[in-house]
Amino acid sequence: MFRKSFDLKFFASQLGIMLKSGLNLNRSLIIISKQTKNQEEKEVYSGIIRNIESGLSLAEALKEEKVFTDLFTAVVRAGEESGTLVEVLKSLENYYSNKEDLKKEIKKASFYPLTVITTVFLAAAFIFKFILPVFIDLFAEFSGKLPLITRIFLKLSLIFNDHFILIVIFIILLIILLFLVFKNNKRNDLKSKFLLKIPLFSVIYQDLILTQIATYLSLFLKSGLKLISALELLKNIVSDHQYQNFIKKTALNISKGASLTECFDDSEYIPNLFYYLIMTGEETARMETMLERAGDYYSKKLKNEIAKMLQYLEPFLITLTAIFVALLAAAVMMPMFQIYLII
Repeated sequence: MFRKSFDLKFFASQLGIMLKSGLNLNRSLIIISKQTKNQEEKEVYSGIIRNIESGLSLAEALKEEKVFTDLFTAVVRAGEESGTLVEVLKSLENYYSNKEDLKKEIKKASFYPLTVITTVFLAAAFIFKFILPVFIDLFAEFSGKLPLITRIFLKLSLIFNDHFILIVIFIILLIILLFLVFKNNKRNDLKSKFLLKIPLFSVIYQDLILTQIATYLSLFLKSGLKLISALELLKNIVSDHQYQNFIKKTALNISKGASLTECFDDSEYIPNLFYYLIMTGEETARMETMLERAGDYYSKKLKNEIAKMLQYLEPFLITLTAIFVALLAAAVMMPMFQIYLII
């Protein structure tokens, strides 16, 4: 739990600033440690300082502390080896900043539809459980034939009440199952195929993966990692099983002498624009720059696609809710009106 709460962006930002100002590594870490009031964070910084004083490099010292990801330590190691640690830390700061912005965008986009769906579901459950049973007794004395819509709603209410416990258990188990499936990013081919086939959402999901690939690769190459090493690291952190396999195959082909452009040519996983940006990067020896541009492009495209999906989703959910309310009102009011006419 603490690993998730540790602020990697803050660490990269502060350490980069300290080192750029001319302070040595130990002094920089001591100053950063004094800025936090969290005891667990202080222990992490103390551990890093002890490890460095014992002769370990910064990357090795970070790896000893479990709060730092493989991505973070690998990039720092490459920065140390290439003598570009300050620049690498700045790149890491930008990476985590963009990652936070993207997470906020996705959370903001999912909040409205989830709220509407949950509210409608709870309202429907309340109506089926407590409101409609009252009308069942009332309509039982009605001699005429009930309208079809009324009979459907009353039947649903009876089923809901007769099997209430089973329905609740089923919903809880379904939520747990979906949580486990989507939480597991590794070796989940079924989830990958499902997410890449859903209309509208598949475009968003692919843009998310392409943003990850371009951003990660750009970060790794700028830090000084060789392409083959960058791909080996990338295959373990990209959040889709099918793309993991594709990157693994790409790394294997590159180790045999193929270029990245050749590996991406005619691939179902790589869109034409991404391919041409990579090809341009290889031809001009500006791979890191072109990957960075690809990451920026797909990040912006992702945000636009999310906004576009919300534009379609909001009226759809409102219409769906209105239809449900109208049908429910009709189911209750039509027999009431018939009873009134008889009386």
